[in-house]
Amino acid sequence: MESSEKTKEELLEELADLREKFSSTVDHCSICPFDGLNSNECISFLQSVISAITEPILVLNIDLKCVFANKSFSEMFGIESSSIKDVSVYEIGDGLLDLKGLRKLLEELLSIHMDFDGYEVNLKLLNIGERTMSLNATDVHQKTDDERLLLLSFFDISEQKKAEKKQREDEEKYRSLFETSRYAIMTIEPPDWSFTAGNPAAIRMFGCESEGDFTSKQPWLLSPEYQPDGQISAIKAREMIDRAIENGSNYFEWVHRRLDGEEFPTTVLLSRIELKGKALLQATVRDITGRKQVEDELAIHRFHLEEKVRERTAELEESERKYRTLVEQSHDGIYIYGGNRFLFVNDRLCDLMQYSRDELLRMKFSEFIHPDDRGMINDNGTIKEGFSEIPSVFTIRMIRGDGEYRHLEFSVRSLTYSGEDAILGVARDITILKKLEEEQRKIEKLESLGLLAGGIAHDFNNFLTAIMGNISLARTMVEPGSDLYEILTSSEHAASKASNLPRQLLTFSRGGDPIKTRVSIARLLRDSADFALSGSNVTAEYVIANDLKPVIVDRELIGLVFSNIVINAQQAMPNGGRVHINVENILIGENNPAAIPEGQYIMIIIKDDGYGIEKDHLSRLFDPFFSTKQSGTGLGLTTSFSIIRKHMGHITVETEIGKGSVFTIYIPADISIATGETQERGPEKLSGGKILVMDDQELVRETAMNMLKRLGYEVDFAADGNEAVEKYKTGMNNSEPYDAVILDLTIPNGMGGMETMKELQKIDPEVTAIVSSGYSNAPVMADHSMYGFAGVMMKPYSISQVSDLLRDIFGE
Repeated sequence: MESSEKTKEELLEELADLREKFSSTVDHCSICPFDGLNSNECISFLQSVISAITEPILVLNIDLKCVFANKSFSEMFGIESSSIKDVSVYEIGDGLLDLKGLRKLLEELLSIHMDFDGYEVNLKLLNIGERTMSLNATDVHQKTDDERLLLLSFFDISEQKKAEKKQREDEEKYRSLFETSRYAIMTIEPPDWSFTAGNPAAIRMFGCESEGDFTSKQPWLLSPEYQPDGQISAIKAREMIDRAIENGSNYFEWVHRRLDGEEFPTTVLLSRIELKGKALLQATVRDITGRKQVEDELAIHRFHLEEKVRERTAELEESERKYRTLVEQSHDGIYIYGGNRFLFVNDRLCDLMQYSRDELLRMKFSEFIHPDDRGMINDNGTIKEGFSEIPSVFTIRMIRGDGEYRHLEFSVRSLTYSGEDAILGVARDITILKKLEEEQRKIEKLESLGLLAGGIAHDFNNFLTAIMGNISLARTMVEPGSDLYEILTSSEHAASKASNLPRQLLTFSRGGDPIKTRVSIARLLRDSADFALSGSNVTAEYVIANDLKPVIVDRELIGLVFSNIVINAQQAMPNGGRVHINVENILIGENNPAAIPEGQYIMIIIKDDGYGIEKDHLSRLFDPFFSTKQSGTGLGLTTSFSIIRKHMGHITVETEIGKGSVFTIYIPADISIATGETQERGPEKLSGGKILVMDDQELVRETAMNMLKRLGYEVDFAADGNEAVEKYKTGMNNSEPYDAVILDLTIPNGMGGMETMKELQKIDPEVTAIVSSGYSNAPVMADHSMYGFAGVMMKPYSISQVSDLLRDIFGE
């Protein structure tokens, strides 16, 4: 039997209309009431109407006997309507309808006119087997009880019951998964998207007492006001919800907040579901607080990426769109290689290799490999045995379409693609990482040099102190201007330059704070430039203002800056030329184009007539290890930049191809004394006094003693701190105190300068002490006053430097 095209509700309304019409008809036709029709004709009219209804219907009289059965009843029940006319409803179909519940309902209908509907029974029908039926009955009122008719209709609800059963089973299954899941699962319902349910994991995650406690909370209470990207949580949450509704689901990261205020990161999967006829969103929340460190996370990311690539490859034929979306949005190059050709490449691989997709699909893997690496790779694009610890992961150099070599890391695996054996590969550009590794190796080499320099600096400068000190002492004993005087002057200058060697290595490797003294910038610049250009075909041309202010700088470090820039200028003019050097005072105002802090500066301009610097190189000029020269280390200008910055200065460069380069250096001027070039005053005899020299090297003690005696001082010496403390104490007790103490900073296996200074301050808080060392990176050398010293003497030193320092300390 065909199913009805009308719903149960529509048929019930139709029967109600029929009942009203029939009742009205009977009320008007006891003799000839309705257009000349008698009562039997009215019943015939009723029969004709019921026959048109597609659901089974029985018309019963007051005795519950069948008056009429429509065609639908006969077809569904397999009973001819003529065979049941005037037959009791309980005897139809061998008592098929003789049901206790039905008897009760029909009796109530007859006695108190109570209609009923929705009485459900299971009937075993001849034609269609066992079906679940919904019975409905209504009373068609007549003027007398003998004329009463009952309409009994049947609705097949078997499929509806099956659907309801399946829905209950699905809901029970969902509830089981919901309750036992280790992830927090909750449902939210429009229009305000409040919580309607939460599983035990959700209750625990947010610190609620029960599901009722959880659903009573407004969603915004479980998130901070702002998300990490700065968006307001409430606004962003609505965007995530709208996206899930539009696409069916939405996966994203989110920061939640527990009831105790603790914030924690999560991943959220919003899924659109329908539950009991309602459209809802299910949120699955995972706490990712325990996520691993960045390297582990990257490894996991790579693993998942490869897993996804393998999964999408297997599902390519049935899910092409999803596969291509994943592959084309990857940050890594992805390809499939088989039959000695590329079968598939994504856009990222085209970007990495600088070829179009069509070009790559016509090329072989071997065409990209660096000539030196081709012996490592098989024809199918895999690594040969012995060239990689992990056969599926290897790194080789590739040649891009623009001719540039790049280091690429490959991760490969075998697969079947379109029925053929092939290789799935993931390529990642690690060129920058390789460069960083190379730079790190260079840094480690320089640090090794620094360790070597630190190890030899102490002894090396002790020896130089004796050499340089004795040379400077001898120079005071000969006639200025004589040949011997000039020889001694040159020797002293060379010894001074030699002392810079270990210090420059220390500066390259670890830096170090400048040891600042007041110096003549003009003299320092001339000495540095002339020494750098000696023996070359390049000369220096100076324009130096007469009223230069002095500067307080580290003489050796600033001299190194001048030397580096002048040497660069000399190398830029291999055929010879001139280096133009201008020095003048300058007042820098605020809001200047170079963004230099306002104040008084000395401006040094060093210009060459060389080729100039390429524009592409200009921005990298001060980068570590950047050099345009084959033999260059790439550290000269980097070190110079660092030194100028440590002196609170500024350095700029301008260039024009074919016209040379101009370096401009700004060094803060010392405005504490009057304008005028600072002159070296020479080793004049001073007013005298008593000085104690502490040094573990006898050569240094003797050299210092000779220089100090030459300057008019009485000198005593000690080999270590203990001896120095005892002699200082004895001098005070005998009323013969020392006017100053010179302390060597480092005494092997003994009390050094720092410890000795602390003991001397206990004896004499007003002690005048000078710290001396050949190791410039010690903090006390950069800021001696912080440690109580009156001055600093950097080894090696000359008699003039000793004279100048003592004159400054004693105010002579």
